[in-house]
Amino acid sequence: MEILWFWRYIPCAGVKLDFEEFVLHEIDGRVMLALNRNENTFRSKILKKHILEDPGRSFANLKTVDFELSVASLDRDGMFEVTRVHAFSFLLMIKTGGWIDAPVFLTHSTLHAPDRSEPHVMCQSFLDASPSFFGDFNLTLEDAEWIKTHLETALEFIEKPKFQNAMQAMTSFHRIPVANMALVTAWSGLEALFDVKQEISFKLGLYITNYLYSGADRASEFEKLKQSYDDRSRVAHGESTKTRAVFENAYYTRDILRACLRKCIETKSFPVPQNLVF
Repeated sequence: MEILWFWRYIPCAGVKLDFEEFVLHEIDGRVMLALNRNENTFRSKILKKHILEDPGRSFANLKTVDFELSVASLDRDGMFEVTRVHAFSFLLMIKTGGWIDAPVFLTHSTLHAPDRSEPHVMCQSFLDASPSFFGDFNLTLEDAEWIKTHLETALEFIEKPKFQNAMQAMTSFHRIPVANMALVTAWSGLEALFDVKQEISFKLGLYITNYLYSGADRASEFEKLKQSYDDRSRVAHGESTKTRAVFENAYYTRDILRACLRKCIETKSFPVPQNLVF
């Protein structure tokens, strides 16, 4: 059995697993990142123990645990690389549209009874910001397989500024409580991905439409994108907008961003604007 020091655990809420456990990433046959469904939580028993370094009571404020991420120390030295966790959460958002609340990083699993009576659970902050609200999302085994297949590509793309900016926009979108600012944020991700600096409304709509669609669908989608960007411009310039329209356009634009990022991941490439004018 591996020593506790070589593992860290991240309890997550907001997305339910359709399976019990799944290995997301391995290196040389060693499990580096794994998912486990929360069947019988021992969260209350963990709470009764002394939890170190949790001044904001992040763990105490985590009301539910839907699943747990297990993260291994690559060199078995107690040092942990959490980039894989971020890549997983990005791919989960891209594939399912769901998002997770993962505020803490523990030395003990919440899914197994504590094996010691003395204080030993260290709790460190992981993600300080929580989503403004949750949807109703499940991660299927097919979704998990897709994430595993594309995890290496995501880890490579995380080093690319345009992908970083687009993914930060996607992550921030779910933590903004008002639709106006969420809409602006979603468009900022698309602007980063397509690197458009002039005539943004027309060019960006054209590039996105040609990147994602073909045939008769392009005209109608271009018009939807134009209407969404018009709302984005009104918000940015302090003009009045219709609340319902902004809300619908915000989520429509977020899903367009998701679709673009998914295509980037699956094709292992980024859109090339000059190839999208035809």
